[in-house]
Amino acid sequence: MQQYRHNINFNQPDYIQQPNEYQPDQIQDKKVKNNFWGYFLTSIISIILTVAMILGLLISIKGEELFSKAQTNKEFSPKESQIINIKESENASDELSLVFKNTPANRKSLEKLEMIFSILQNDYYEELSENQLIDAMATGMVDQMESPYTFYMTPEYVAEMEDAMSGEYSGIGAIVEQVGASYQISDIIEDSPAEKCGLMINDVFVKVDDKDASEFENVSMLALNIRGEQGTKVFIEIYRASENKYYEFEITRANITNANIRSEMLTDDIGYVRIVEFNEGVGDNFVAAMDNLQDQGAKNIVFDLRNNGGGYVNEVLYMLDYLLPEGELITEIGRRSGEEFEISEVSDKNMGVPENMKYVCIMNNNSASASELFAGCLRDWEKAELVGETSFGKGVGTITQYLEDGSAIQVTNFYYNLPSGTNVDGEGLTPDYEVELPEEFRNMIISRIDQEEDTQLQKAIEILE
Repeated sequence: MQQYRHNINFNQPDYIQQPNEYQPDQIQDKKVKNNFWGYFLTSIISIILTVAMILGLLISIKGEELFSKAQTNKEFSPKESQIINIKESENASDELSLVFKNTPANRKSLEKLEMIFSILQNDYYEELSENQLIDAMATGMVDQMESPYTFYMTPEYVAEMEDAMSGEYSGIGAIVEQVGASYQISDIIEDSPAEKCGLMINDVFVKVDDKDASEFENVSMLALNIRGEQGTKVFIEIYRASENKYYEFEITRANITNANIRSEMLTDDIGYVRIVEFNEGVGDNFVAAMDNLQDQGAKNIVFDLRNNGGGYVNEVLYMLDYLLPEGELITEIGRRSGEEFEISEVSDKNMGVPENMKYVCIMNNNSASASELFAGCLRDWEKAELVGETSFGKGVGTITQYLEDGSAIQVTNFYYNLPSGTNVDGEGLTPDYEVELPEEFRNMIISRIDQEEDTQLQKAIEILE
């Protein structure tokens, strides 16, 4: 059976920050009622299955005749009005055909597709089998969607991803993001090989081993190539814009444990919580940290979301539910089973903090997606003010759909609006107090900056005092 999970993330650690299979028992005790985690991407999967078989020995167009749904897609319960399906040829038992609705647009596109297939099969410099071309078409279709967050993942990639989501992995400890056509480091884990060798935040990848960074299909594939077995080496070339120089590193991979929450008391009554990423289990760690800070006397809290590229929707909603009274958190608008949906997520009346507790969220240009949801929702509720820089601006969410051969597709499935009705996609959140770090600290790990010299943190403390 195919599995899925919703996530809203922007950047990728070298351990591949992608969702593992959804396990309901892991969040069954959480208060947020996640009523949209069961969405199915019937239409998308059906199209992929169609393209995966699109060039058997026959491409067929029939009027309005529709065939029964494909056996490989039974679990998705598609609508009976499915417009494309795979069937055995009526003329030969060893042939397959496709059935589309007979429209001028479909006929023109299929004729073009048949022509391209024929050219590649006859004139490509290497002989290609039909199934090789079919697989290339399937992955190419996914990767040609307008959203950069929709892409295909090979079975090998998925296996690495599932291993990584245990929270421990083997890599260099760098968080990688895509900015335009470039891949750069948005954060570095403390005491990791990446930090020890001298890599810095905002370094842009030029090469990974012998492959130019521009050759990677997406940020996830680059991150996958940085990962590897503990004790093995990876060669990395980067460009550092702040110095206008190129640097080369040979880094030995190591086991990395990524703590997603770090907390401490800043003053007698102000607590500090750095949310590194919204990965699996962060909600429980967040609640434990908040309870501990309140036991130490915290009246108000600074949430540090700098360089946090996002994560799982259910985790951030759980955390917001803990902080807020009964009411709307976000609204998701998207498609499932070929139909549009709009669903509001709400918190219940039970809170884990006093109702008068106030917050400041510190953000920068690398704060994206779930981070923007978290901070934006708190501000809309008039519980928090934002300090720092305008955030990245990713207001859409994805689900990862696992296919029967072990591969998977990450698909942009919905966009979300904050309680005010605004969407941050392409815009980001503008801070209430625009504060930049001093130049010498902008490429440093946040936790390595001395508190007294952290201008953004000092402004947050000033507001809460």
